[in-house]
Amino acid sequence: MTISVTSDEGDDGDPTPSGETYGLASADDRGPANIITEDPTCAAWTPINNTLVEIEKKGWDKRDIAIPASAWAPDLRQQYEEVRRAMLAAADQTVTLAKLTTHRVLRELYEQFIAYARAYSAAVPTYVPSDNHLVGTVAATSIALVHICTAIDNGSADARSPLVPKPNPPKRFSSLMDPANPKKFMPEPDPTCHEWDRLLNDFASSTREWQALNAATPASGWTPEERATVDAVVPVMAKFADDVEELGRRSDNPYIQDFASLAAQYRRAYAAALPSYTPADSYLSGASANAGSAIFEACKASGA
Repeated sequence: MTISVTSDEGDDGDPTPSGETYGLASADDRGPANIITEDPTCAAWTPINNTLVEIEKKGWDKRDIAIPASAWAPDLRQQYEEVRRAMLAAADQTVTLAKLTTHRVLRELYEQFIAYARAYSAAVPTYVPSDNHLVGTVAATSIALVHICTAIDNGSADARSPLVPKPNPPKRFSSLMDPANPKKFMPEPDPTCHEWDRLLNDFASSTREWQALNAATPASGWTPEERATVDAVVPVMAKFADDVEELGRRSDNPYIQDFASLAAQYRRAYAAALPSYTPADSYLSGASANAGSAIFEACKASGA
């Protein structure tokens, strides 16, 4: 699984002192990042993401990330070049979705997919292993979007959202920017980065038995041993969600605040769903994991 940004916000957190909204449908969304039960952009996001993934599967996904560009064989260089072009095309197509989504946190995920896809593409000609965290951020934002949208489509988000309380809004809001030219949300390490590393890895270590369960098995099909594993992990997830939200609020970076709140809420929804778990609920967990991974990977990409 494993952020201070320059902003034109006023002291009151107004994201648009100039009044420019760039045609963003989410410009007035000042609520907390929460479970999303509908969004007009999900249908369009699916083929954009799937096309990119299929090109990545033509060998690039099996690359040795430790090999720098200076040592690439011709066939490996060609794979990187094909993915570079595909990422740029996907980023360009995603600009419209960033404008159309009615949810601030989805717009932020789209924007950061665009920003980091372009940053990785620019790094390809002189690639070094540390650049892989740029594409790690691309993957985390894109998979978070996929899982959020799938949880909408399969009804899990709608079914489970009433089970979790609404969180508080962030203490700051991200500045509105032109989605055709978004900036990376973490150009330099955030003071909380080292704690994200610890928190996410501790959670992974403490939930290994749960991770070994078959996500395709519903609660009605669990053995007594599997149910005991699930019962034991629920309080672990509840504490983890609280810790994620609290750590996010300790950052002054509004993107970290929103992504942390998103990760916490989807983790809470998943934990609340476990007594009557169905395979559709697995996407709640995936949304949470990848929202957190976006912070982790961006920290690493910034040099933390």
